[in-house]
Amino acid sequence: MIRRVVYDVEFRVLVKEKLSSCDSVLITGSCEQLGEWLPNRCVPLSRIDRTEDGELWSTNIKIHGTDKIRYRYVIAQIVRMDDDMNLIVKKWETFKEARQLCFHSIDSADPTDAQQPDEYPAIFGCHRGIHRTDIGWLTGQTEIQLRFHSNALHIWSSKLRDKTLSLRVSPIDLTYQQENEEVTSDSLNQQYPSTSKIFIQSAILRLSGCETNFQGDYGAVIEKDDYIIVKVQTFEPENVAYHIDFYLVDETSPLRKHIGFAYLLPIHSNLESNDNKHLNRTVPIIGLKHNPIGQIKIDVLHITSLEGVTQKFLVTQSKYWREGRRPVNVGHRGLGKTNGEHNPSKHSSSDPLRHRSSDPSVSVPSTQSSASTMPSTTRPVQTKFVSENTLASFKGAFQLGFDFVEFDVQLSKDKVPVVYHDFQVAITLKRKVQQAELFAVPVKDLTLPQLQSLKIHHASETDVSKADEEVEEDDQSGQKNFRSLFPTLQELFEQLDPHLGFNVEIKYAMEYRQGGCEQNYYFERNEYIDCILRCLIAHAGKRVIVLSTFDPDCASMLRRKQTLFPVLFLTQGDKGDWPQFLDVRTWSINIGLCFTVAEHLSGLTAPALDILSDKDFVKHVKENGKLLFIWGDEASNKDVSKSLIDLKVDGLIFDHVAELKDEHSATENLFIAEEREELEVLNNIRQKQLELKHHQLLQELESLKNARETQNFSTSSTPMSSSTTDANFKHLMNTLDKTHITSMILRLFNALLGFLTRPYIAVQKHLVLTLQSYFPVELDEKVWYILFGFLTFCLLLIAYVLSQCVTITDADDDPVYRRKQLYAAQRRPKKTN
Repeated sequence: MIRRVVYDVEFRVLVKEKLSSCDSVLITGSCEQLGEWLPNRCVPLSRIDRTEDGELWSTNIKIHGTDKIRYRYVIAQIVRMDDDMNLIVKKWETFKEARQLCFHSIDSADPTDAQQPDEYPAIFGCHRGIHRTDIGWLTGQTEIQLRFHSNALHIWSSKLRDKTLSLRVSPIDLTYQQENEEVTSDSLNQQYPSTSKIFIQSAILRLSGCETNFQGDYGAVIEKDDYIIVKVQTFEPENVAYHIDFYLVDETSPLRKHIGFAYLLPIHSNLESNDNKHLNRTVPIIGLKHNPIGQIKIDVLHITSLEGVTQKFLVTQSKYWREGRRPVNVGHRGLGKTNGEHNPSKHSSSDPLRHRSSDPSVSVPSTQSSASTMPSTTRPVQTKFVSENTLASFKGAFQLGFDFVEFDVQLSKDKVPVVYHDFQVAITLKRKVQQAELFAVPVKDLTLPQLQSLKIHHASETDVSKADEEVEEDDQSGQKNFRSLFPTLQELFEQLDPHLGFNVEIKYAMEYRQGGCEQNYYFERNEYIDCILRCLIAHAGKRVIVLSTFDPDCASMLRRKQTLFPVLFLTQGDKGDWPQFLDVRTWSINIGLCFTVAEHLSGLTAPALDILSDKDFVKHVKENGKLLFIWGDEASNKDVSKSLIDLKVDGLIFDHVAELKDEHSATENLFIAEEREELEVLNNIRQKQLELKHHQLLQELESLKNARETQNFSTSSTPMSSSTTDANFKHLMNTLDKTHITSMILRLFNALLGFLTRPYIAVQKHLVLTLQSYFPVELDEKVWYILFGFLTFCLLLIAYVLSQCVTITDADDDPVYRRKQLYAAQRRPKKTN
């Protein structure tokens, strides 16, 4: 009989944070009863008390017998749809090591007694003195972001034009409104009831800081140059409209006067947008007398959940950044960029084929055939056979001891993530004349086989005919170089050492402030990000991965769709001479930090020029608990890099890596060193455990020896001498040993006997069933066994008699055998002296 042990465990947690009426506290863990870390299988807790310290939540769960379980607490909004439990995860515990509950020390006499975890009650977000929580990801819902910026509000009324206003966004569940209530048109300030199916939050980006919280009664004050973000999460975006109220701000009174409202219809998808630009809506503002008093421009972002990937409440090695870790060394595009320099200040910002302004090191292919229109070039860092963003370049950076390699990822036409920097490639046609012409072809318009079979050039190559001649002279090496371009993201995971970290820059075409775009008619953002994330999650393994992007909307999507990899926001700052993007969140490192805090990103990557001009910025980043990586040519300077390291930055993205070979040749990869340290710590712990166990055994032996001496001393007064006692003890031990040996022999004999008698028993049963029908009387099974036992005894008796009667003649007594031996001896040659 197998006994199933079930433990009745009470989980109790104190939540010190302020919760809304729709919030619930849940638990998830490693066993089946706790949901195995899946969001839709979390176990809700019940609120049992409210104190000054916070709210106390508890539940009892019956857990089947196991040595150890791990668990975490979650704050989420439960949405019931079609009898399924869906979660809008707001916050969850992100300790590297989850909470543990062990059962090996529980008294087996009564295992069903209620047991308590080691921290009782636990404090949400705090475990063993460590505070770590994070927001959730989109488990199936959609997030709609309404952004108000760049003086989006225009008031036509002269009385209100110079007044300070505030706005408040209220989502409207259209299905709820149709089923439960009729909206009256004569109401001046319509109030919409809250629903548990929608979660709303707002953030304000200011140069002085970022404010992220729930909306107040009068919403957020609209000031010049503010960037207001209202985030709405729902499982049914097509059934949610938006009601925007406007209030007049009076500093002398806490009350505000309602002056008007506006409506925004449901947002279905980003496919409504024109090209790859933002989805913008301009709606009128209606006054209290139902007359239009102005208009407001709303920038909309539609973020969907990542489909086809099951994500759990787990903390990866990438997301956990060890405190006190030295700045990581990141090889820019592997061993550094190999294409020519491009100075964007020399070119018109309206050129739609201009290179990404955030990185002035590489130019875009141009459609001009004249070499005079090409930018000037600088000497390449590497040879042409170790190009940037190639496997050879990445392997070279790892051999130099670099911790990360930074590379650019975009999609081909067949939606395969490929590694390449520029949005276009410059190709030449088969020529019969001396003059060659470059044609710019977008990467997105070519499939992966087409990209890997192209003979491409870079716009920095001013003499295409000379380049073709070099390739023709050594066509084999040239073709090898061409094939090495456009490696897929999957190939990098398969062919590079797993200790080499990846800093994956997600490329996306952006608009320029002075007009134009990096690439027209680009992919829809959600589909673009999903394809890259699926590849990353499928092949990541234990590799440390950091995601980065210049596009703020892509950064928001990367953060909302997953929680496995940290996301860094790439900002170009305001100290460089490259053209600015249209998005105001990219204009300075300060607004970039505000955006990072508002979107709960892991950190940002800033140019070295801006950090050197404002060294206090590093302290502001650390105060917000964010990572800071540095990029730019200046970071490769030894004096500058030393200054940045002294500022305690988290990472340096180096270019011109080959020139730093002597300096970094002795540097060991950080993750190899940390893995070795962890193994050493683990071995030390095991060694200490063995020493402790050995010490305990010695103590037990010493206690037994003392007890024996005490016993000998107490029995010394009896007639039996100590030698007699020792003899009796040895005799007892010998008897026990003999008993143990006899028992072992009997067990082996029984096992062998059972193995040999199995065929006989099977034949016996078969004969019983066969012969039963031939007898007139049905015999009992016991009678049959007695009969077969008697027959077996008779067979053994007959065999014994035959063995006594039948003899075997010895071979030495056989005359034929003796005659053969004699003949053989006569034929042997005699030895001569």
